[in-house]
Amino acid sequence: MSDVSYQERGRIAVVTLNRPDALNTFTQQMRIGIIDAFTQCATAAHVRAVVLTGAGRGFSAGADLNSLPPKGFEVAAMLEHEFGPGILAIAELPKPVIAAVNGFASGIGAGYVMASDMVVMGEKAFLQLPFAKIGLVPDGGLTWQFATRVGPRLAFELALSGDRIPATRCVELGLANKVVPDAEVFDAAFALAEKLADAAPLAVAGTKRLLRRAPSMDLAQAILAEGAIQKDCIDSDDFREGVKAFFDKRAPKFTGS
Repeated sequence: MSDVSYQERGRIAVVTLNRPDALNTFTQQMRIGIIDAFTQCATAAHVRAVVLTGAGRGFSAGADLNSLPPKGFEVAAMLEHEFGPGILAIAELPKPVIAAVNGFASGIGAGYVMASDMVVMGEKAFLQLPFAKIGLVPDGGLTWQFATRVGPRLAFELALSGDRIPATRCVELGLANKVVPDAEVFDAAFALAEKLADAAPLAVAGTKRLLRRAPSMDLAQAILAEGAIQKDCIDSDDFREGVKAFFDKRAPKFTGS
């Protein structure tokens, strides 16, 4: 079986890290597999949302240290050309991505989780940035992800301590959306994906784009950016359907046009 599996369940794509015997540690095949899977998500017009999860005991234990190249410049190139594009593919996909975190998401595995739009964690799950323990800095965008979510002071503490961040603490810090019983993680994430799939695709894509850009904009820039995207939404068939459904007192049926 592929190290990254891609399945479609109606309107929902399920992308699964699939090296359970190796705790879903990332090899080159997995890094490329993530890029390919999210390319499929982007090009499949009928797919409205994505669930990203890991097979077996945990989401991912991070990079496969046995497969890392020996030279620093080679690792830097790997981050730029293999890890980075996969993480950005999640962040830039114009469809919602829900990470279903079972067990653990450690090291750069946490980078893929943090790139997702929403995160559902099991009761015993945790995030961890163990880089400092082996003399490394957080990578895969984790310095930005953590600093923008919890602030640089707390991000500094979490990065250098390398301690586990339990699921309930992740919710408190805004790193995750909800905690559910361990056996219900995937089902809860899938149900959330189904709910998001009912929304107007153009509005979902626009909201995601605006929120992703918000940290780099001031208020005036945000107002202008919202107006530009709102123009396209107002001109869409989905807006007309939404208004009609509102007055008809029924659920709208959005088509993405």
